[in-house]
Amino acid sequence: MKLNNSISTPLYEQLKHFIKEAIDQGVYKAGEKLPNETDLCDIYGVSRITVRRAVQELVDEGFLERKQGKGTFVTRTKVTRELVSVDGFSDFSKQIGKNPSKRILVCEEMKAPSTIAEALQIPVDTPVLKLVRLMFIDQQPFVLDEAYYSLERFPDLTAHFNKYESTYEVLKNIYNINLKTCSSKKIITVTPASVSEAEYLDCEVGDTLFNFDKTVYDENKIPIHISNYKTQTNLIALTITT
Repeated sequence: MKLNNSISTPLYEQLKHFIKEAIDQGVYKAGEKLPNETDLCDIYGVSRITVRRAVQELVDEGFLERKQGKGTFVTRTKVTRELVSVDGFSDFSKQIGKNPSKRILVCEEMKAPSTIAEALQIPVDTPVLKLVRLMFIDQQPFVLDEAYYSLERFPDLTAHFNKYESTYEVLKNIYNINLKTCSSKKIITVTPASVSEAEYLDCEVGDTLFNFDKTVYDENKIPIHISNYKTQTNLIALTITT
């Protein structure tokens, strides 16, 4: 697609328009790498100077982002998350019109060490399930989640995972947990991405991550599960209702 030299609109502005239109139409998808300068010159029939100015302005406007040593990528849409919400990841994603998916990284039984036992209000060495998952929104990695559940309270928990889309559906349908009466406590810190976290979340080592330590309680204030999850700070906007 060649740009038009015969109109008053500068070529870099025309190029910006076409790239944004291509992003809207899914030609360049969120999280994907943009063609390099040479390819963009060939595709749109413009000079490197025009490409560089158009791309830089799209970076400045938040449509594109540069990753050192990797290239320029289409920016993922920032998601607004209610800070006090108890909704599970799947329900939340659907509420905002996104397609959730997940990959289980770890699913194993273990004896609760003192820190986990104290958080779940169970005796030390009680059997618990450790569940580590990578959560996706629209096929892009979004959250790295590590959760723990008491297997005395939720026996055979893993046996039901294939029947339901989310763990919260399992808790509701198999163990009769009324999520509408549940509450949660979250502690939020900001941490740099480790090597493994950067690999899973498709970011750079040292990039800023939101770190959430979360406990969900039933109506009797007994912990249902604890979790620690991380996401890039540029992917989520936190809100709170007062």
